[in-house]
Amino acid sequence: MRILVVTTWFPSDERPGEAPFNLEHVRAIALKHDVRVIHLSLSGAASPSNEIYQGVRVRRLPFSPRHPVGMLRAWREIRRAARSADVMHTMAFSSALVAAPAHAFSRRPWVHTEHWNGVSNPASVGGLWPRLAWLRHVLRLPHRLTGVTSQLTAVLARFGRPGAASVVPCVVENTAPITPARFGERLELVAVGALIPRKQPLMAVETLRWLQANSRPVHLTWVGGGELAAAAKELAAELGVGGALTLVGNLPPREVFAAIAKADLFFLPTAQENFFTSAAEALSTGRAVVVPLVGGYDDYVDESNSVIVRENSPEAYGRGVLAAEARFAARDPHTLADPIRDRFSLATVGAQFDSIYDDVTGRRGRSADR
Repeated sequence: MRILVVTTWFPSDERPGEAPFNLEHVRAIALKHDVRVIHLSLSGAASPSNEIYQGVRVRRLPFSPRHPVGMLRAWREIRRAARSADVMHTMAFSSALVAAPAHAFSRRPWVHTEHWNGVSNPASVGGLWPRLAWLRHVLRLPHRLTGVTSQLTAVLARFGRPGAASVVPCVVENTAPITPARFGERLELVAVGALIPRKQPLMAVETLRWLQANSRPVHLTWVGGGELAAAAKELAAELGVGGALTLVGNLPPREVFAAIAKADLFFLPTAQENFFTSAAEALSTGRAVVVPLVGGYDDYVDESNSVIVRENSPEAYGRGVLAAEARFAARDPHTLADPIRDRFSLATVGAQFDSIYDDVTGRRGRSADR
């Protein structure tokens, strides 16, 4: 089928870390379908352009209320592209808001995929969004809704059409060899995520101090950049654990998997997540995770592969790390990695989207009749 993906979040050469989960969903869909992407730049600064980005046809358009003429042109392009597609598929909540006026004239089946914390927990976003969260009623328009976790999908079901919501997870495509962790004299931890308040990097630093104060030599490698990088370094120096923290900044996906594989455990004291891709990536590498339960990732994170911390404190996280070391040091890493690789592969996720497209286009019913 011809699938038109419309999204306000999509990576580019300039911003490769923007919504890689959307790119992975597009790659999963493209295993069996002809996909093109219209990426709407909400900054309105970009000029219209066409490119092939990592094998995907992408049309990039500016879209900003500050430039109403550009908005009208974008809507016209979406409407025209939707008319020649079998399905319009929006990804990320703002994309549904943007695409709704254009879809009103196309009458094509519409699927929407959601990843955003602001849909499941508006208060976690802050700013004006909690006052504007009623806009989620736009989710009544798409014919089908998918959320990346059961928790998020339950919220989508409240706003969407009856029976329209189902779970389609993020893709975790890791083909690197699975190797055992070392668990040597110094415990090696890894975190992957932005250095922002929601990820609580300062709490992670305080946890390093607790572990060292309790006679466990430890080192944390944090992959990702952000506004709290300097504060994390300063706090580590102040607490006497500066040598136990390494901030490596943003890395390409292959290097992220390599950084995880060098560690013994994944540890990130986040305050809010949905799918929590980096935790799934760690498990796919054969590394157990130590995390609080503050999102929908209990779809796949449980006591068989993780330590779930119930209290938000350095001591609780430190004890969680020690418990994970005791529980998983001798575990075959394949028992952690193989289920995740199977469940979240490109082929598995692509097949789930195939089934949804069959339903919304009526192709399943026509095949059954034949």
